Amino acid sequence: MNKTRTAVSAAMLCGLVAACGSPKSAEDAGADSSGGDAGGGTVKVAVIPPSSGALAQFGADAAAAWQFAADEANAAGGVNGNKIEIIKMDTDANPATTLRAAKEAVEQKGAQFIGGVMTSTEHGALNAQLDGLGVLSFNALGKDDALTGKDCTANAFRVVQSTSQDVAGLKESLPELPGNTWDIQAVDYSTGHTTASEFKKAAEGGGKKIGVESFAPLNTTEFGTFISKLKGSSSDALLAVEYGADGVAFVNQAAQFDLTSKYDTILGFNMVSEPLFKALGEKVLGFYNNLGYDAKADNELNTKFVEAWKAKHDAQRPYYVIADNYLAAQTLFEGIKKAGSTDPMKVGESLNDLSFDSIAGQVTMRAADHQMIRPTYIGKVVKDAEGVEGMGWEIVHTFDGDIPPSADCKL
Repeated sequence: MNKTRTAVSAAMLCGLVAACGSPKSAEDAGADSSGGDAGGGTVKVAVIPPSSGALAQFGADAAAAWQFAADEANAAGGVNGNKIEIIKMDTDANPATTLRAAKEAVEQKGAQFIGGVMTSTEHGALNAQLDGLGVLSFNALGKDDALTGKDCTANAFRVVQSTSQDVAGLKESLPELPGNTWDIQAVDYSTGHTTASEFKKAAEGGGKKIGVESFAPLNTTEFGTFISKLKGSSSDALLAVEYGADGVAFVNQAAQFDLTSKYDTILGFNMVSEPLFKALGEKVLGFYNNLGYDAKADNELNTKFVEAWKAKHDAQRPYYVIADNYLAAQTLFEGIKKAGSTDPMKVGESLNDLSFDSIAGQVTMRAADHQMIRPTYIGKVVKDAEGVEGMGWEIVHTFDGDIPPSADCKL
């Protein structure tokens, strides 16, 4: 990762780093803020993941990661001597519900920081309210480019990779993947079309050809007609941009109609992940997919984190939802340490272009758009006795994540 270039570019865009994207504090906003420049206080973090609906398990894992990080910090004497208190709030992933929970946590329970919010839509709504609430938000799951583009705000920090970072990693990996002619099966939605378009340009620019391009409406349950089109092609590789239940339906039906055997490479984009291994089974062995977190990464902090998590959670390795929320907590704690304060304004200022060692290796919180620069991967699903359902990942490509900030972000 070219951290020097990242930091210099950000400084040029922002002028003085300390003044770039400075958040409004809880004190400035009129909210009660515990803690301060001295230790011995309490840092209150509102964690607001979905506790019902299709995302409930992800929400439970996000909350568990924040609590794990808080317990770990408190056992070591706190962060700069300050105790971390997690205020668990409930939502159904509806933006209006999430906003009500955030306001209650800040105005009635004294929260200074927010984490665990799940979807990009929720983050978009929350970002617009953070300045008035006087708190900082740490986004560990919402990947929509607009959150560090036109909807960016000085009080929001994203630790998860953006869609553009993931797509850039996908494009860079193309020469390393078997296949000369690529079919594309994608969701008929903005992300599907953007990913397909960027992938097509990269493939053709690298001397590859594009075969069938097919787009299925969101929430498609029957992929028969789309699979028939793909089976009729002569392509030897497939990019599949189908999410969640759509992805499960596509993979299961593709296997039923023996579609997968015709391709040398099947590359998913946000389609295959550990939480879906049980539903997908061994039919996804050999599939490739973008991957945000490598549980087997050989760095000291990650090894310690994985072993500690396994010891507390029945020997199950953490996956991306857990890891990214833990990384969000790490980021907050590093900001507090650098600031020497728990005041949100000072913490936010300290995070601008802050580089630190993390479970994802050396990372940088870019001042220009508050996007973390961290690696993104392409992984291959392989058998793994310690993994979910006996499966795990083999990393086949690593991209440093260093792409230019969006010109639409004005902090």
